[in-house]
Amino acid sequence: MQCRHSFPYALLAAAALSLLPASAPAQRPTPRAATAAIPAGTLAPTVPVALWRPSAERFRQDSTQQICRGAQIPAGWILVNDARDPTRCGGDNPAALSILNVWVIERIDTRKVNATMDVCAMAPTPEGWTLVDVYRRNDRCGRPSDAFTVNVKRIRRVR
Repeated sequence: MQCRHSFPYALLAAAALSLLPASAPAQRPTPRAATAAIPAGTLAPTVPVALWRPSAERFRQDSTQQICRGAQIPAGWILVNDARDPTRCGGDNPAALSILNVWVIERIDTRKVNATMDVCAMAPTPEGWTLVDVYRRNDRCGRPSDAFTVNVKRIRRVR
């Protein structure tokens, strides 16, 4: 079906927009108390601070640490993974190139009630936490190749 109008719709829309008063301020929603203050003229999105905070907290330096494998895990911390670091803990030894020589630990005593964590299954479940699930992941906690080896557990803080 052919269009019976002799001019394009884009031209009609442009003409309609040109009739709007130029002095009318753009309507903006009033900022909520939890939004970040962003200077005018910047291109940063206005996202509530609460959305930025959890991911920033998750990657804070003081919530995750690496220690040598077999070292004493400090109180309030738990084993969450192991890794290979050739620059630390005897990792430069050519005879030990395939050994996971570093433990990754996370702070556990600052977690809120009802928080969950995935930790290595060999780590004892701390007091005030309960076991939720156990499962196998071949990229964490020893990297098992056996299909029936359970190496990770999910725990939940109950008090």
